Amino acid sequence: MYSIREKEKDSEVLREAQGSLGQECHDIAEQPPLARWQPELLWHYTFTSSTSDFREVLGVPEPTKGSRVLYILVSRKLKPITELHGEELFDVWRQCILCHVTLWKEGVYHRDVSPANMKWYRKDGKRIGISNDYDFSSLADDLGPRGNERTGTVPFMAIDFLTEEGQRGEVKHLYRHDLESFMWVFIWVCLRYREAVLLPTGSRPFDNWATINAVACGKEKHHFLSNLKDRYLWGVDKYMGHFVVKCVIMLQQNDQHRVSRCIELLAERILNQGATEQSNDEEPEDIDGFLQMFTTMPSWVKLTELSNPSQ
Repeated sequence: MYSIREKEKDSEVLREAQGSLGQECHDIAEQPPLARWQPELLWHYTFTSSTSDFREVLGVPEPTKGSRVLYILVSRKLKPITELHGEELFDVWRQCILCHVTLWKEGVYHRDVSPANMKWYRKDGKRIGISNDYDFSSLADDLGPRGNERTGTVPFMAIDFLTEEGQRGEVKHLYRHDLESFMWVFIWVCLRYREAVLLPTGSRPFDNWATINAVACGKEKHHFLSNLKDRYLWGVDKYMGHFVVKCVIMLQQNDQHRVSRCIELLAERILNQGATEQSNDEEPEDIDGFLQMFTTMPSWVKLTELSNPSQ
């Protein structure tokens, strides 16, 4: 399959000599175990002229921020994660997390976790899950600004970003935000699909999350976390349903911790009048520790065993 994309010229064009960002990710991950989790980029081509020429011919106004270039990517045909269900869904979803966290540690920050960017294929009879589409990602050594940009797909964004502050770019994008997005993806797919078939309109939750604004979606997520309904889980495999509930509990705890931290910062500002508020820019991040909160859950371990009986 192939895709044709536009990209802003600033930091992306600085990478042009090396090819697309997807190719750079492959270069970074050329050694096992990362290699198998990378989208297999077969060929790419960057047009020498920017899309300004096309816009001029079509009478389309230039973007307000940055100029853009056009390029073509050709890669292995990948299948969407929504074609899977039960233990197979969990297995590919789990592999996408492992792919993502390994790349993050190597300095590749995806920052747009969604079902559309989680793919899989079969190789030697095994399912291989990959985190795909690096349009919103950045590299640790980028020369341009990064870290607090407002990126992502609204229904799956971490709650920290679904606030006025988050939408203004005042929240730094950390690993835990992407991991939270993975949890929202799992909940979304499990509760909206049965046997890999999308439920009919009116019988599936979250439809409005894709149409309302980001702040409103954040409020909807808060409501969902405190009002999980039994009917949402009808027809869901018992182990998958149990893990969904555990994910909700973990997200609740994470949200409560965030609220408590905000209150603590408020108390500190009152005691230290005039001092600059500490943001999550300075928070040390224990990536392995945060991920292990999920991977050590009995329901995670059980589904891992069921999806890989030979291991």
